Amino acid sequence: PKPAAPAAGGGGMAAIFGGISGFSTGGLKKVTDDMKTKNRKDEVPLEAPKPAAKPADLATTKAKSTRDQKGPRGPPIMEIQRDTNWMIENQEGQNMLTLEDATMQQLVCIINCRNCTIHIKTKVKSISVDGCEKVNVICGDVLSAVEFVNCDRMQFQTTGKVNAVAIDKCNGINLHLPKESLGAEITSAKSSEMNVTIPDPDSSDPLDTIEMPIPEQFVTLIKGKKLNTGVSSLYTH
Repeated sequence: PKPAAPAAGGGGMAAIFGGISGFSTGGLKKVTDDMKTKNRKDEVPLEAPKPAAKPADLATTKAKSTRDQKGPRGPPIMEIQRDTNWMIENQEGQNMLTLEDATMQQLVCIINCRNCTIHIKTKVKSISVDGCEKVNVICGDVLSAVEFVNCDRMQFQTTGKVNAVAIDKCNGINLHLPKESLGAEITSAKSSEMNVTIPDPDSSDPLDTIEMPIPEQFVTLIKGKKLNTGVSSLYTH
């Protein structure tokens, strides 16, 4: 008698291994070295995905960009506040903005202006210029000090006496001082491209002037337990 046929769908793992043993590899192509992924030059290497910017990082970047921006940030203002502060703020494109009412007990604050010429005709206590770009400031006597902070490409001219000028975080400051202000103390920090123009002491013509750069580079030497800092030799010739 003939042996009984195996039940349909049976065989389990024996049937699987039997199928593998009967599989022919004669029709497969051999993988050569140049076909391997690691040896293919046209494969673009995978890069780890960059993490998305966090909202806090975006806010910080935006705030920094706004903080570094020079010029108007709101409506123009020219008024006295608290009877002591003259505020000239957010002015742009004013060819000759004149302040004639300030007194020697008042200070003048010039904030966030661009492309302006501001003329202060009276003696004032002090002048503070902050966040401005391409502004010309003309003044008479200043009892205390003139201060520039976070400004670019500025021109300052006094026709009277100024005792002190402070420059902080600025790029491009030109000071024009008459003989009455030659004793002014000029202090600078974190600033570049600064120049001072004064009357030529060797000329009899009062219109003859000389321009000198305010040092930006210094040399520090260690002397025992102290540091000795002086102006770089670039400014001594």
